[in-house]
Amino acid sequence: MKKVLFLVLIVAGGWWYFIGGRKLSDGHVNGFYRDLEIATLQRQPEAICALLAPDFHSTGSVNTAGNTQTVNQNKQQACDAYHDLYATWEKLGEKMGGMLQLDSQYTIHSIALSPDGKTATVDVSSSLDVAGTLMHIRSRSTDTLVRRNGKVLLLHSAGVGSVGAGS
Repeated sequence: MKKVLFLVLIVAGGWWYFIGGRKLSDGHVNGFYRDLEIATLQRQPEAICALLAPDFHSTGSVNTAGNTQTVNQNKQQACDAYHDLYATWEKLGEKMGGMLQLDSQYTIHSIALSPDGKTATVDVSSSLDVAGTLMHIRSRSTDTLVRRNGKVLLLHSAGVGSVGAGS
């Protein structure tokens, strides 16, 4: 009896590792962006970093005050940038007498699941307003999501963005 139970557990574990924990659905994709928005609004750079695949990489053009810069990042560089950004906002909030309000919004324009269901290509735009009208961050990207051991992760992002002062 123990051998049969052990065999069933091995088969179930193998199925989960190779198939069940790696397939994506539209629901997984929507849940990923919801989790990303929650981590953003809760000012949790570690939670954002946990949504990046170990082999994550991104490329993008960012326009700030008329100057465009191309940025390429791996996971560590992106995580460092998130930590720095939130630390800067915390210091700015303290100088302004309180915590800066963050308003976030995203729109998923399309989701394309690969035929094997192991990756999703997502066209998404987002906006983040800091302290009402102090700063506006806008972006549009094409993201590649994967699911590893049941967790949806961002593998690659390519996009354009802008950072500007409010009016």
